[in-house]
Amino acid sequence: MKIAVMTDSTSYLSQELIDKYNIPIAPLSVTFDNGENFTEKTDINMDDFYSQMLNSQTIPTTSQPAIGEWLSNYESLREQGYSDVIVVCLSSGISGSFQSAKQAGDMVDGIKIHAFDSKLATMMEGCYVLRAIEMVEQGYEPQQIIDDLLDMRNNTGAYLIVDDLKNLQKSGRITGAQAWVGTLLKMKPVLKFDDGKIVPDEKVRTKKRAIQALENKILDIVKDYDEVTLFVINGDHFEDGQALYKKLQSECPNNYQVAYSEFGPVVAAHLGSGGLGLGYVGRKIRLT
Repeated sequence: MKIAVMTDSTSYLSQELIDKYNIPIAPLSVTFDNGENFTEKTDINMDDFYSQMLNSQTIPTTSQPAIGEWLSNYESLREQGYSDVIVVCLSSGISGSFQSAKQAGDMVDGIKIHAFDSKLATMMEGCYVLRAIEMVEQGYEPQQIIDDLLDMRNNTGAYLIVDDLKNLQKSGRITGAQAWVGTLLKMKPVLKFDDGKIVPDEKVRTKKRAIQALENKILDIVKDYDEVTLFVINGDHFEDGQALYKKLQSECPNNYQVAYSEFGPVVAAHLGSGGLGLGYVGRKIRLT
């Protein structure tokens, strides 16, 4: 038995990790209103991306990996001698990536595909990839790995803030926000992932209070965990994310691991400017 671990591009793993563990990536894509389209495999300066998004007449649209992208990767892995593939996907609550990964798995012979719905995005998705790789190295079988990821998912989550709900509403990536429409003047929305969907959680009066709310909510959730990894996931307001990251590093106890990462184009397209997330895992995740 030879097991590969694969993911889609919204896990936003560093190129260093992708190269080190030879992780196949199925890219999602972004299209602007001028017709410009690119996949997340394409290098793009995120400052340029946010600037183009700001100047666009409409919000960018995003697309899941094509069935053929999954198939070509599965077939390539089969040719390399792999018998099984653990595939970690962007939440099915906001994307069809998980379903297309499964569908492609049903179309390929000679290799078994084990698709896992992270019910999250960004490095909160990526942490499952790193855990799966660790278990492969330790000799676990595919179903044992999937079972462990499912258990890990019970103690994994994320909260986030955005400057406004425009992008999330227009892209249809937020659930249950209709009651908030027209009530956010001079307010900042605090959101969370709930069973794979982005839902409203709280409205606060300033961004400073919103960031503090992220910290308070998550530290309260994890206070009784034996081990914790926290992920600060930053958007275009670099100083806000760095300040939160440094604060958590200095204030959290020794059994907390704090990591920093950033949104890529697909997630940024849905959140818009000012996005900032804080995620948690009730595990120590091997990050290197």
